[in-house]
Amino acid sequence: MKLKESIPGIIVVLVIAVFSYFISTLHASFDALVISIIIGMFIGNVLSEKNHFVSGIETGIKIFLPAGIALYGTQLFFNELRFSSILTIFLVFSCMFSLTLIISKIFNLNRKISILLASGLSICGASAIAVISPLIGAKREDTSISIISVMMLGLIGMIFYPFLYDILSLTKNEFAFLTGTTLPMLGQVKVAAGSICPACLSTAVKIKLIRISFLIFLVTIAVFLSGKEEKKVKVPWFIIVFLVFAVIVNTTRIFEPFLEHLKNASSFFLSAALAAIGFSVDLDSMVEQGITPVAVIFLSWGVIILSTYLILSLF
Repeated sequence: MKLKESIPGIIVVLVIAVFSYFISTLHASFDALVISIIIGMFIGNVLSEKNHFVSGIETGIKIFLPAGIALYGTQLFFNELRFSSILTIFLVFSCMFSLTLIISKIFNLNRKISILLASGLSICGASAIAVISPLIGAKREDTSISIISVMMLGLIGMIFYPFLYDILSLTKNEFAFLTGTTLPMLGQVKVAAGSICPACLSTAVKIKLIRISFLIFLVTIAVFLSGKEEKKVKVPWFIIVFLVFAVIVNTTRIFEPFLEHLKNASSFFLSAALAAIGFSVDLDSMVEQGITPVAVIFLSWGVIILSTYLILSLF
């Protein structure tokens, strides 16, 4: 009976995930995770009667979110790291994460949404938020508003960055560094850097991949912060699998023939999970946050952009 009750909700999130994944293949700037959570929120708040979907929605979150996070470990490659540049990129990541936490505190945002905003902005947007959210026990509304806030910044930045190239008279390498270290999502980095030249695109993507690999540090920080708040540290099983996969892909070639399939599976599962999270979100609860999360993201981003430009101009 339990399985029968779950079928309608599971079908809904799977259909949303399939549609979102298809849309994401049309353009590099489209992120399946972001599309899924937005569609899920829309459908969940438009339907007047959704009780018969609740069981399946809850089941979907419990199944797809851990699976997606665990498989995401196969996407972290540390062979991209070069000590000549890793410290500089890590410094930008650390400053962006810390600054967002500080500004969030100034704006009186709660601890968990602050961590989600900092994670999404400093690493890899919706993917980082999806990974960190269950670690800190974030509310679904916090997860949703964090993803949407980071998405808004990324889309605006993707359009705005090419103008910075001319306005600030940046070199191709400087622009690639700025793009790779400060835009939240890989697709946005590709679009912005690719608008300048292929060489700029190649450099920016390499920098972004190094930045994504820092997710391993972010997971550790999130576990520590959540443990600090609850007076104890809990490491979910899927994070252990996530770490094991990350070690395996960087020390062996066992998964090499399947990496693309594992990447697609991780993206699909996370999309399904975020569709379920979006479906169960109460928009009224999100409205209570107002535009504060968006303001925090843009303010932190602006300070980092200005600081990075000043440093680049000096050296």
